[in-house]
Amino acid sequence: MKRNILITMGILILIGFALQGFIGAIGGIFLTTFIGIIYGTAKKDKQLVKWSAAALMITIFCIMVCYGWLLLTAEKA
Repeated sequence: MKRNILITMGILILIGFALQGFIGAIGGIFLTTFIGIIYGTAKKDKQLVKWSAAALMITIFCIMVCYGWLLLTAEKA
């Protein structure tokens, strides 16, 4: 079952990347981290929860950097 969850997470990331590019990949990772955290807590898989939480922190950082970059480039235009 864990393998199916990881495959689903990968598919969501690839779909986000295919539809919207880099921002879509970040959105896909953001969505899959919640899936990983929920599944990990339900199945008491501490390793999956740990890595999903780490990915969530990295994703939040990437979102802040992307939107900061967008705001800086919008001010110059």
